[in-house]
Amino acid sequence: MNSWIRVCILILSLQFMAKSAKDGFLNLNSKYYLVSEAYNVAKNLFDQGRACYDRVKIRSLNTIDTFLDLVQVMHDEMGRELRSAIIKFYKVKSFRDFTNYIVSLDELTDIVEHCLIDPVEKMVEIREQFHGVIKNFEDVRHFETVNTCHKELPDEVAVAHCILHQAVIFNETMQESLLTIVEIKTRQHAQEINSSLHSVQSCLRNFVPRLFQLLMLDAFTDTCSYLRIVNASIQDLVRDKWRAHDNLFCEKWSPLISLLKIKSTNSQQVVKDPLLLSLFASNLTSVDIFKTLY
Repeated sequence: MNSWIRVCILILSLQFMAKSAKDGFLNLNSKYYLVSEAYNVAKNLFDQGRACYDRVKIRSLNTIDTFLDLVQVMHDEMGRELRSAIIKFYKVKSFRDFTNYIVSLDELTDIVEHCLIDPVEKMVEIREQFHGVIKNFEDVRHFETVNTCHKELPDEVAVAHCILHQAVIFNETMQESLLTIVEIKTRQHAQEINSSLHSVQSCLRNFVPRLFQLLMLDAFTDTCSYLRIVNASIQDLVRDKWRAHDNLFCEKWSPLISLLKIKSTNSQQVVKDPLLLSLFASNLTSVDIFKTLY
């Protein structure tokens, strides 16, 4: 029984000591002016570091979303060009490769959708993964840790140095880990997107040799203007200096994304021409496409 009483007394003592330490720097004698100033400076550094940390998280999420939105629009445009070229080709003659194997419209439609789906799935996967990683980066610092410096009293200089050291370590450690993962992940995702888009061309050619020459189409090839836009955005994405907080990607590319989305929405509302209808036929079967065009 006595042991339980001693435990209870110990717990109460520790709680009292912790509260005293927590309030200690706020209730110091006025003669400890240097300590009070260091405490206030450290508190400001801590708050600024937390705000900056949150801004980096929000900015990184906006950056990857802007990049993926741009890639999505470019992928959609290239896909529409590809489907339109196929429809126009079948209006002229049956589709044949150099083995004289006749490829039906149904077969080619399935091939195209199969090859186009990988970048779409990759974009969804990257968006979910990046958001999950960044949102799991929580600020686990506790400013109360600076109160451990209270033990340095009455050496005022030692206490002030301890407090400021704690605050600086907080900010540096927190920012460094977040910025490192943002830099690594943005570069990694840019490479994955680039590889996924370029694989569409090889995927189609594996099924139908000389497909792009027969269609007279440059979508998903190195000469495609849409793909050049993606490549330019990737260069800007990996060029951003996160540690210097010199991140210009969103400012440069967000206006273009907004215009493209508006253009796409308006186009779908006013489509009348049969050829334009074919551009938005991605969710139609080949039979539906033929009914539309003929």
